[in-house]
Amino acid sequence: MSRLIPLLLLTLAVASAQAAPRYTVIDLGGSNSSAYAINSLGLVAGAEYSPSGVPQAALFHDGTITRLGTLGGASSTANGINAYGQLVGGSTNADELRRAFLYANGAMRDLGTLGGAEAEAMRINNAGQIVGSAANADNLWHAFLYSGGGMRDLGTLGGEVSTAFDINVHGQVAGNAAISGAIAFHAVHAFVYAGTALQDLGTFGGTNSSAWSLNDAGHAVGYAAVTDDAADHAFLYANGAMHDLGTLGGTYSFAAGINNADQVVGVSNIAGDGGSSGFLYSGGVMLDLNTLIDPASGWRIDDAHDINDHQQIAANGCKAGICHALRLDLAAAVPEPAAWLTLSAGLGLLGVAARRRRAAIEDDIAASV
Repeated sequence: MSRLIPLLLLTLAVASAQAAPRYTVIDLGGSNSSAYAINSLGLVAGAEYSPSGVPQAALFHDGTITRLGTLGGASSTANGINAYGQLVGGSTNADELRRAFLYANGAMRDLGTLGGAEAEAMRINNAGQIVGSAANADNLWHAFLYSGGGMRDLGTLGGEVSTAFDINVHGQVAGNAAISGAIAFHAVHAFVYAGTALQDLGTFGGTNSSAWSLNDAGHAVGYAAVTDDAADHAFLYANGAMHDLGTLGGTYSFAAGINNADQVVGVSNIAGDGGSSGFLYSGGVMLDLNTLIDPASGWRIDDAHDINDHQQIAANGCKAGICHALRLDLAAAVPEPAAWLTLSAGLGLLGVAARRRRAAIEDDIAASV
């Protein structure tokens, strides 16, 4: 039987490797709401919508909604949150101009601009560094890094405009920027900024790409156009190369968030009716999130925006015509049917061996009496 134990351990390893994660859907509430970011504590940043569709920045936590208010205007949206619960986003002011904000200690503060009229903040790291985009004196939008009370222009890739979407613990920034010769946002490439110049990540042969998130290793995700601009595909940029993550059977996909285990979330259209689903990319496989939740819940996951290191996902979905911000919490991993068969076979072999060994011992005892 001792020879079978390594076989069983190998069987268990195979079953574990083939396990698919399962998720529990947590409805974050609100009359109509959206989720955009999640921190390490499972707190979600997003927006709640009025009956007329006007968004108000919101923090979703422990079954409650904290409404952040505005900078004096009608609307606001929370786009990012760090581990300390500090939130950033955009809000209209009394003049109905969009302004970047930081929400901390119960108050919303205007971060200013790059010399123009408007700005939008997208993410904040645990050091309090904030990224987004703001209009300059020429009314051209540029990516910014806000740190130490000042807003710095990160420039472009030779074109007129740029946008920053995420920042990691090391201060590396992900976004997109117009390339030389481009008019406004008509030819933009994904970039990563690591303290000097913007690094152009390229495309899959098409015109445009954009980096929406990056982890602490500097691995970036987003979307990139394929040859002839036939479609956009989600990518993971790591070790100097852009990897195509594929789709859920349709033509396009878009990666919006990545954690430190290189697990990626986003949205893809699916084969057939052309509808879209949120996805989780893990271990080299893109999984439809709707196959990872209990179908009896009634929810359909339309997209996923962010994932933390506990594999909690900030997502959006609809049920019975009502669309809400959602948090997907990791439940038990369930082995695929083939893995269950392999595991059962291994346990069966171990059981047979144990019975044979017990019978042999009983025979030896009987013979000695």
